[in-house]
Amino acid sequence: MIKIEKPDPKKLEEIKQWEVWEKEPCTFDHDQQKTESFYIIEGKASLSTDTGINVDISAGNLVTVESGQIVHWHVHETIKKHFRFYD
Repeated sequence: MIKIEKPDPKKLEEIKQWEVWEKEPCTFDHDQQKTESFYIIEGKASLSTDTGINVDISAGNLVTVESGQIVHWHVHETIKKHFRFYD
């Protein structure tokens, strides 16, 4: 499962406390061993899975990726995101 939503102002304040990660345009696979939520600060990417999920993400999206899947990233514009993992 990959869920995309727009955070409300209260949630956005919490998100700003999370760590930041940045990646230049490229393609890579990520073995999602823990559920992760991340907020796109800037950039654009496409995510897909072997189970047929295909989504486009961009600045302002709050994305949650469930554990237990391989996520194929295609970063179109440098991505900068706040992120947090859950057990």
